[in-house]
Amino acid sequence: MKVILSMAVSLNGMVAREDGQEDWLPSEGWDEFLVDVEKFRNFVMGRETYELVQALYPDHNFDDVSIDPKIIITRNGHYSAPETYKVVHTPQEALTLIEDKGLDTALLIGGGKLNSEFLKQGLVDQIWLTYTPHILGKGRPFIAPEDIDIQLTLMEHEQLSLGRLRAKYSVNKDIHG
Repeated sequence: MKVILSMAVSLNGMVAREDGQEDWLPSEGWDEFLVDVEKFRNFVMGRETYELVQALYPDHNFDDVSIDPKIIITRNGHYSAPETYKVVHTPQEALTLIEDKGLDTALLIGGGKLNSEFLKQGLVDQIWLTYTPHILGKGRPFIAPEDIDIQLTLMEHEQLSLGRLRAKYSVNKDIHG
């Protein structure tokens, strides 16, 4: 199972303001996300990411994406989500669900705490970052503060609209900082 961590970030690695607002991200990012989702036929996110996006964009959000599985990972054993989502409690459970659907790649879309957990467990194979030319002095990082030291190799990059840059990195699992 291959895991791709894909995030839109500010130049200093933030995915949102401290309150979760993403008003600095261009709407083109959503269309690019949908292309990736169509390709991989799944996505995995943390509960906080799910709830923030649903609250910030009540008329246009993950509910509009017609794929299965849409997976929410939470430590809350009593958490429930709409029936079009699968709720699991560990990265391994999420990956098993994806494999059971006959898929070979998981698309991990955050947030920072969940990204860190996947990285700590050595589950991430590639990191795709779409850099937006914006700096947030305070915000939510795409990797939560953890003792993580991972070397990456640039595989490819592409210039996108509005001065954005998408870089795709492979995770060097045998080399640590």
